[in-house]
Amino acid sequence: MNDWDNRRFFWVFQAFQVAFIGVVCLDLVGYHIPIAREVLAFLYITFLPGILVLKALRLHDLGAIETTLYSAGLSLVVLMLTGLATNFIYPLLGYTRPFSFEALFPTLIAVVQVLLYLALTRDRGYAGSGTVAPAIPPAPAVPFLILLPFLAIIGTYVRNEYHMVTYLFLLLILIALVGLAVGFDRFIPASCYPLAVYSIALALLYHTSLISGYIWGYDIHHELHLVNSVLGPGLWDMTIPYNTNGMLSVVALVPIYSLITGLDPVWVFKIIYPLLFALVPVGLYRAVEKQTNARIAFLSTFFFVAFFTFYTEMISLARQQIAEIFLALTILVMIDKSMDRGRRAFLLVTFGFAIIVSHYGLAYIYLFSLIPAWLLLVFVEHLPAGIRTRLQGTAGTPKNDLLVGRNTFAGARVRTLVLPYILVLAVLAVLWYSTVAGGTAFATITGIGDKITSALFADAFSPTAAQGMHILTSRSVTPLHSLAKVVHIATQGLITVGLLATLLKRERWRIEPEYLAVSLVFLLVNLAGIVVPFFASSLNTSRLYHITLIFLAPFAIIGGIALYEAAVERIHALRTAPCMGTAYQALSAFFVVFLLFNTGLIYQIADDSPTSMALETTGDKPVFNGKEVKGAEWLLSEGNRRPIYVDGTRWWLLLGFDPDHQRYLPENASLMEPNSYLYFGTYNVVRESVRIEVKEHAVTEAGYTSAGRFTGDQHKVYDNAGSAVYYR
Repeated sequence: MNDWDNRRFFWVFQAFQVAFIGVVCLDLVGYHIPIAREVLAFLYITFLPGILVLKALRLHDLGAIETTLYSAGLSLVVLMLTGLATNFIYPLLGYTRPFSFEALFPTLIAVVQVLLYLALTRDRGYAGSGTVAPAIPPAPAVPFLILLPFLAIIGTYVRNEYHMVTYLFLLLILIALVGLAVGFDRFIPASCYPLAVYSIALALLYHTSLISGYIWGYDIHHELHLVNSVLGPGLWDMTIPYNTNGMLSVVALVPIYSLITGLDPVWVFKIIYPLLFALVPVGLYRAVEKQTNARIAFLSTFFFVAFFTFYTEMISLARQQIAEIFLALTILVMIDKSMDRGRRAFLLVTFGFAIIVSHYGLAYIYLFSLIPAWLLLVFVEHLPAGIRTRLQGTAGTPKNDLLVGRNTFAGARVRTLVLPYILVLAVLAVLWYSTVAGGTAFATITGIGDKITSALFADAFSPTAAQGMHILTSRSVTPLHSLAKVVHIATQGLITVGLLATLLKRERWRIEPEYLAVSLVFLLVNLAGIVVPFFASSLNTSRLYHITLIFLAPFAIIGGIALYEAAVERIHALRTAPCMGTAYQALSAFFVVFLLFNTGLIYQIADDSPTSMALETTGDKPVFNGKEVKGAEWLLSEGNRRPIYVDGTRWWLLLGFDPDHQRYLPENASLMEPNSYLYFGTYNVVRESVRIEVKEHAVTEAGYTSAGRFTGDQHKVYDNAGSAVYYR
């Protein structure tokens, strides 16, 4: 739409808007058309505001991928800022419920009309693009790729209702086959790689997010509590002293999607957020593809989405999902040297601010990585000309791309990482984190800094203080799990080799200097996660590695290619070995194995200490059923705000209802306070066992003990055969 002439754009836009408003009005008067409101509302608020901003900026001929990504990112910014503005302005005008459908629906329509006026006015002279590349190139593989997310939906439904995981097994095998097909250059053409990336990412996300009819995981329960604290009174209280309360990606974005689409916040988290988060690998694919080639870009994103954090931990971190969208968009803008400087600065600052108000952890890591990256770039620029040319690489030739309208110059020497940009982000971060949510996000980073400083020399390399070192030195439960650890360590070795190969052969690997500089810093961040006490544990080691893969994943592929070429040069017969005909074949086979380990499919087949949230249906996991939710609701409504004791897994469920009155179940039952409640979930009731967690420095150890130790002198006051409540 961004490349249409203004007349066509206006009438199609208005037709879609009328259809959306009409469906919403019909739904309000009782004529509900199944999924119509949800789909139209999602498309309307997720893409149209951003398209209008792109048109107002006169950014055209971006291509199908960039237009989709930029419009989605800019729309999310518009939604968050609209929610923030209404929360401040409407109470001043006497309306105390700005986060209500009656206030938000007309407000969003009005905001879109203002953007439409600005777009058509500023872009008055645009006559439309002469040629438009198809969004989905026709190919026999297209229907197959589109079906992958639907297979995930069917598979999770069958799992939830009948405890069968056959369809999920089939899904993971098909995803593995797609990875092999690209590596062996069969069936899937390069024009379909972006669609394959999105479909694989969404299928992996849905195969975990849709298990259970309720949210599952860890932090997401607290996020749901904050969302409900906004929707209940219809107002965001920015003074509540929780870090997450200052994140507009949760307290503004989720209520807006819930109110406009009519979906319960639980399903916004489970359905809509994965749809958005799956755009991150597409953005990374595009950024890598513009610097290398399509197959390296695909294998890079395949590695990124195959790592288990992407579809497990990230499912329960809605704020980080949104923040990573903006980080991917920042990378795209940063490496685009053909964009006008003013427009690039606007997008960089906009997406940078969006990271800040979406997730404090990612914002801190990104901001602190920019400073040494900028210093590194400045240092290189002041080296002698010959050395500088070798480090920066030589200018490439223009690359015509079917998926992008403009020519991209891989070697253009326009630095996009500049000091004013870093200073602006630093000022915005300080202002935001010190003013909202009681300044807790600002206090958190200073507290982490104090802990690291005090323990840096005394506890360096200590497995109890450095979480990454604990993971490396801990003994695996079985030989198969030990093999998986070797595979994970091998990926980090490939990344290191890839970075070295890129630095030594800049004439071949023409990675943009800004991207390379930040990647080198992120490699040091990975090392710090292993060595520095309390650094990785502030986020979690796996999450930290996942974040660094946003930049580092391509270097695993480059490193694999470099090692393959070196091996073949010495052992010529290597090419005749199975899956070793080319570097791409070998790498695709390796990362398919990586996927099968990370998804838990191998462990499930071998019945070897299964780890999968989706495939394993009997273990103790933070996945909760309807009876457990009902029991928690009853307890929090009838509990008279007395202390509530709960074990380590069920802790997260109660966190979504009232985080101020729950207590971890102590090892010694006599330490429980009188006049308190004890909550048991299904696992506790059926297995008569509770999970006791003990934290030593940065490492949490857990074990199970008999539930009878805690119920002997207590009275059962609630039981629904899936959860129980005791009173002491």
